[in-house]
Amino acid sequence: MTAAVLADRFEHEALFYRGDADFLAGLLPFIRDGLERDEAVVVVEPSPRLDLLRDALDADSGAVEFLDMARIGANPARIIGVWADVLERHTGEGRRLRGVGEPTFVGRRTAELVECRLHELLLNHAFDTGTGWRLLCPYDQEHLPRAVTQAALRTHPVRSTSDSRLPSKGYASGRHMVAFGERLPASGDAVLRGGYGPGDVAATRRTVAQWARSCGLPDDRVQVLEVASSELATNSVRHGGGAGTVAMWLDESAAVLEFSDTGTLTDPLTGRLTPALDREGGRGLYLVNQLCDLVQVRSSDQGTTVRVTTWF
Repeated sequence: MTAAVLADRFEHEALFYRGDADFLAGLLPFIRDGLERDEAVVVVEPSPRLDLLRDALDADSGAVEFLDMARIGANPARIIGVWADVLERHTGEGRRLRGVGEPTFVGRRTAELVECRLHELLLNHAFDTGTGWRLLCPYDQEHLPRAVTQAALRTHPVRSTSDSRLPSKGYASGRHMVAFGERLPASGDAVLRGGYGPGDVAATRRTVAQWARSCGLPDDRVQVLEVASSELATNSVRHGGGAGTVAMWLDESAAVLEFSDTGTLTDPLTGRLTPALDREGGRGLYLVNQLCDLVQVRSSDQGTTVRVTTWF
């Protein structure tokens, strides 16, 4: 792949590959080009891919920072915050950042893949107007659903393979707000549903805890859902019109909570970035994102819904 002259802007690129050899053929030149330019190179992949890259890079691997995507990005809503922190750290050191991130890796559940698509759209919103850096997102064409790889053409301005790099004709800027306002896909039927107001946060927390225990969740997961329910109900009371509803159900392999209210989130990055010390709001949703297995947020002028999924 011919190295492009980098503009001082965010470059977000999807790399489509088939098999390990094609994966390495696409990534190794990208990584080594960054090292030759003395850029900070950060690779965020599931651990099997990290091992593959370390072995292939050999002596160069020591100059690359490796992070496990299956850990830091288990909930895709955490990933932008990680990149923001990495960018700030290396920019502060006077270095340009070059990243590799594969959030949409094989083995993700369907709900996680849905959130990865929104995450990819929000990356453009989060970094398009800031410090210039480059992010390459690999997609396994051989094993991912075709709908997922096709969606990547609409979330990345640039598409590439191991031997080509072209503008993505399917991409258009500004789609993040449309996706953020869409209804969440239908899930299971609620077994419990109720409303809450200013005096009901503690009762809501107790009800969620009792339900979670009845589902057979271990104590640590019950405690996480208690904290999440308290934060989300409090958000509804303070910022979502003073009241809300909560629904609880079991999916095929998960316990699911869904909080809804009439408020509107105007910033789709709320809860994804580390809240500034002088900023009001956003801390509760940030905490929920850090604690929970999967958090899905959708908001429009019709209201806000936060769905929290805990895997069995």
